[in-house]
Amino acid sequence: MLRWIKNVYHFYEHPILFGSAIFLVASIAFALGYLANREYRHIPIIIEKCSTATSSSP
Repeated sequence: MLRWIKNVYHFYEHPILFGSAIFLVASIAFALGYLANREYRHIPIIIEKCSTATSSSP
């Protein structure tokens, strides 16, 4: 089993390293964006129910 894993790794070494690098960069970018956005929290938008006087009836 261990020999099979080593053979698969050596055969797909470049794609595995490239995929790992892409995953690492994407994870770091997401984490930095999430941490940066935590400082700028805004008040949530509140949608109020409109009154019947302003709505038009058919």
